[in-house]
Amino acid sequence: MMRTCKRFCIAIFVFLTLLLVSTSHLDATEQYARETGKGCTFCHQESTGGPLTTTGFAYIRNGYRYPIPERVLDKTVSLTTPFHRIIRFIIGYIHLVAAVIFFGAIFYIHIFVRPTRLTGGIPPHERILGLSCMAALTVTGVYLTWFRIDRWDQFFNNTFGLMLFIKIILFACMIGLGLTAVTVIHRKMRQQAAAHSPASDSGELTKESLSRFDGTGETPAYVTVENRVYDVTQSPKWKEGRHFGKHSAGADLTEALKGAPHGPEVLENIPMIGELQESEAKAPPRPIAHRIFVVFAYTNLAIVFLILICISLWRWGFPLSAPGVSTGQTASGTTCIACHQQTKPALYRDWKASVHARVDVDCYDCHRADSDERAVNKAHLAQTQLPVATVVTPRRCAQCHPSQAAEFSRSKHAHTRDIMWKIDYWLNDGMNSEIERISGCYSCHGTEVSLEKGRPLSGTWPNVGIGRTNPDGSQGSCSSCHTRHRFSIVEARKPEACGQCHLGPDHPQIEIYTESKHGALYHAEGHDWTWAPDDGAWTAGRDFRAPTCAACHMSAAGAIAATHNVSERLAWELQAPLTVHPQDFQPFPAATDWRVERNKMEQVCLQCHSYTWTASHFENLDRVIEQYNTEYYLPIKARMDSLYDQQLLTRSPFFDEELEWEFYEFWHHEGRRARMGAAMMAPDYAWWHGFYEVKHRYNVIVEKAEQLKKTGPSHRFEDFPGEYRKISEDKK
Repeated sequence: MMRTCKRFCIAIFVFLTLLLVSTSHLDATEQYARETGKGCTFCHQESTGGPLTTTGFAYIRNGYRYPIPERVLDKTVSLTTPFHRIIRFIIGYIHLVAAVIFFGAIFYIHIFVRPTRLTGGIPPHERILGLSCMAALTVTGVYLTWFRIDRWDQFFNNTFGLMLFIKIILFACMIGLGLTAVTVIHRKMRQQAAAHSPASDSGELTKESLSRFDGTGETPAYVTVENRVYDVTQSPKWKEGRHFGKHSAGADLTEALKGAPHGPEVLENIPMIGELQESEAKAPPRPIAHRIFVVFAYTNLAIVFLILICISLWRWGFPLSAPGVSTGQTASGTTCIACHQQTKPALYRDWKASVHARVDVDCYDCHRADSDERAVNKAHLAQTQLPVATVVTPRRCAQCHPSQAAEFSRSKHAHTRDIMWKIDYWLNDGMNSEIERISGCYSCHGTEVSLEKGRPLSGTWPNVGIGRTNPDGSQGSCSSCHTRHRFSIVEARKPEACGQCHLGPDHPQIEIYTESKHGALYHAEGHDWTWAPDDGAWTAGRDFRAPTCAACHMSAAGAIAATHNVSERLAWELQAPLTVHPQDFQPFPAATDWRVERNKMEQVCLQCHSYTWTASHFENLDRVIEQYNTEYYLPIKARMDSLYDQQLLTRSPFFDEELEWEFYEFWHHEGRRARMGAAMMAPDYAWWHGFYEVKHRYNVIVEKAEQLKKTGPSHRFEDFPGEYRKISEDKK
């Protein structure tokens, strides 16, 4: 039994040591803050740590990971209401008091009583106290654990969770050992103590046997003074073998009596049962139950120290880190809110209703200029002494949403400004003016934002173009879809968010969606759908009956992960003049094979449709692409090239001849509508607004091309409203 206990203790020690060693990279340390760009005050109320903010609680509940899903935020906010904070304080206080009493009792037994002296079992008061503390610690510990942990993986992906997991294991071991000691072992010790009656040992008491009579349980209490043995069992001053909590029975008190406030006369009324015998005989071995009890007692003492080590590692870390430097970020954010609540009440109300406000992300968190002096709004700095930047870029958003920002940066959305310059004739050789481009093309595609004294220049601002180039060099604008200052995920999941830009004669996706069965269901029933479920998993069939743009192109679908790269899941580039696979799209070639992405989109469809339905739909789409490419676009493109070769048309500038307009609308308007209508199941756009118009335009181009061959070069438009010049140099 003793050997088994030792092996158990060694195994626990090795296991816990390995867990402790594995935690070095898991803590939310200052190094982590530097790497992510988030200061300590993002999660803590002070720059040196201290109490957590609502964001800090949400961050922990999400396993020390960003982004924080709304289900986590909702639960965190509900658990940090004043009522729950009071309940948690009370339960935490009870937990702490019970731990202090329980650990204190263990230290008291080892320091003053000594486990080796408790041969007759555990005193009843200590047993009741120990069991009460263990029950209180278990109940309160379960609540406090639930408050901080709601998923199994949270025990292993951060230092606090791992330390808590080790504490739970240690406490479970302590409970197991304690319950065994106060039940089975205690009963055995009492039985063995009763077997040694006073009558049998009164005349043969030795120093070795005296310690067995310590007054615990049913064992008599003996003390010896100058080799005389006294029975103090019935003395009211020696209850349960203890004298005023300082002296224990079963011991020689000769020396202790010399320093007492009384003399040996106090023993006159105490029965003497004999004298202590000198014996060189080997002391009889302690009973096996008592030896096991001693091992359990010292094991629990070791567990107490290990639990304290776990608490220390979580609370202070190892080695201890230097205090952080206060940035004043919290005070700055409060100043912003106080001012803008008065000067920009609509923006304030939007922010107040946002998830950002619920997790204590304020104005300064997003608009802080950091070390980029060029971005600092000089007028605002002079007025408030706060270095803020007017333009909030994806690089700033990435500090809390790194994966989403990284995915977005790889998408066509982030690069649509560059793509537009590469494929659209209007910009490169068009006859439109700068103000026409600013008010039209750039509003969706974006342009380069220029600053002067930290303020964006007119002509480059306002600008929520999804492909804009920001002053810090980043591409794109998150607020194109998550409009400021609410940044709502519900808004971004609805088709109206995409319909801001994806509409009109050249890319009427919102009109196509509205005509489709998906759009019809959305408009009929969408107001009853769940747009922000508690668990954060927006699921087909449960939360919505038909997909929106985001459901197909961005949201998670079964094993397919969510993404902010809308270029994924596409097998064809329908915007291009000649339809090609994404990896062959020269303005922005994809890094993955179209078959892989087609499979992803098929998995999205299979959430609601059968395999046969899904396969047939994409087969029909591929046939539409083949029809458009081979029977419409390539023949017309060949005719246009022939006219240029015969100098019946001039290549530059574009749009200065009527046939160039016809060709442009042939692929840019009707050709796109035919292909996109087929892809998104809108038959009216696939036929009447699509192939029907393509056929008509095809014949018009053929007819006018034949006329040119007879009449000579086409008429050129010399007097054209707006700007008439080549603007290729503006691409930079």
